[in-house]
Amino acid sequence: MGSNVEKGIDVADVYAAALFELATEAGTVDAVEAELAELVRLCVEDPSFGAFTASIAIDADDRTVSLERIFRGRLSDVVLNTLQVMNSHGRLALLPALHRAFVLRIEDARGQIEVRATSAVELDAQQREEVARLAEKLSRKKPLVEYTVDPSLIGGLVVQIGDFRLDNSVRRHLKVVRDQLLERTARSGTDSGVLTTHS
Repeated sequence: MGSNVEKGIDVADVYAAALFELATEAGTVDAVEAELAELVRLCVEDPSFGAFTASIAIDADDRTVSLERIFRGRLSDVVLNTLQVMNSHGRLALLPALHRAFVLRIEDARGQIEVRATSAVELDAQQREEVARLAEKLSRKKPLVEYTVDPSLIGGLVVQIGDFRLDNSVRRHLKVVRDQLLERTARSGTDSGVLTTHS
């Protein structure tokens, strides 16, 4: 689902921007985010609800009635109205992307940035602090760091700060060396071909 969420995020952000503005004015940003998170969880855990939001076979007017019946009084008006607008434009399947875009707007407003630090082995507390300091220095924002372990890196560290990627893994260095060797081999083959032609 992750890649699909990112794929629809630009479209969903149009709705997220309006929703974020209304929630900010009302002072309900965290409550709205929690409601969206719960809806996304429901989509994942209840396949029938996921199909209800995403299926093009369901008539938009019928879905409007169902949304009112299911959620009026259970969701805040601003969230339910957003769902209804998305439904009327055939965009309700972008619910997970809406939540993602909303979260990114919260982080941006708070001067935060998401960081993913991937290492071959578990980092200790001091190393984690160093990663956080580096991320803050490079981004000039408060980093929200997620630490993951990937043994295939062999060693080193890969840090993703927003769209910026800092790759200091052994796997990357091996790839660089391999590419250089392949390039040199290809060049040698070309050179020998030229020599043969002239001999």
